[in-house]
Amino acid sequence: MGELLTDLLHRAQRNRRVVSLQTSGGMYLGYVLSHNPELLLLRTITPQGLPTGVRTLSLGEVSQVHFDDRYVRLIEFKENNPEAVYGVAVAPDGLEQQYLTVPVLLQRAQEVRQLVQLETLTDHNLFGYVTRLTDDELLVEAYTQYGEADGHTVLRLEDVRSVIWSDEDSRTIELLLRARKERPA
Repeated sequence: MGELLTDLLHRAQRNRRVVSLQTSGGMYLGYVLSHNPELLLLRTITPQGLPTGVRTLSLGEVSQVHFDDRYVRLIEFKENNPEAVYGVAVAPDGLEQQYLTVPVLLQRAQEVRQLVQLETLTDHNLFGYVTRLTDDELLVEAYTQYGEADGHTVLRLEDVRSVIWSDEDSRTIELLLRARKERPA
């Protein structure tokens, strides 16, 4: 085990922060409980931030360690906000009384400014707010899974396969956006 890896593992353990480890057997997320030149003891968590167990890993098999990157911070955010991220999914009132079509759902998302996930026929899913809607197109203010603005996208209505309301990912993005607005500049 090299000096840089040792330092990083010490820092993650001392600060009780999540690490992402890439090995020949796959990727693991978790908290460093202990380590020595041969073995690492990791309290593992899922990509949703939920605990899964305690695992040993041979440090000789570790090819990469990620600490405090965007992905790891996203996992920590989910772990620290479980009631909001994994709470009951909500949709705007009145949808159950309407004859629903994709354009009706998109119109409603625009009216209530609801961040939605759009699955498309091209398998290019995106998160965002519907900002404009015509008879055959929509304009989406898009965001990444990390809650970062990702420009605007125009889609044909016929290419939208599914509108997903208030799932784990969209709630996480909304929480991240809200947290950024509340932070002093």
